[in-house]
Amino acid sequence: MSRNGKKDESDVEFLGFALGDCTVDIDHASAKYLRVVHGTALELAVHNQFGAEIGGFWLLSSQISQLRRLPEYYSPDEAPLVEFAVEAYLAAQIREFNLIGRY
Repeated sequence: MSRNGKKDESDVEFLGFALGDCTVDIDHASAKYLRVVHGTALELAVHNQFGAEIGGFWLLSSQISQLRRLPEYYSPDEAPLVEFAVEAYLAAQIREFNLIGRY
């Protein structure tokens, strides 16, 4: 809370992360969708978003939102498996990004 009694709002906004090699913890049923999830993430990602010095393929929050819509293009039986694959992929990418930032 600020001095005037209003809730403080952070100026920090999540922008995204660079895609990298990572290990995805996933069940067998959803594993077959990882290839399409990774391919879609690469298609959505912006190459060298912050210049060649930083490089890489960056998945920004708007692209993450688009990736999370991928299950909509699958049958009702497959959609939950695709959704799990997307979330597991994003969690692994963020976990890897956090590990890199510590070194």
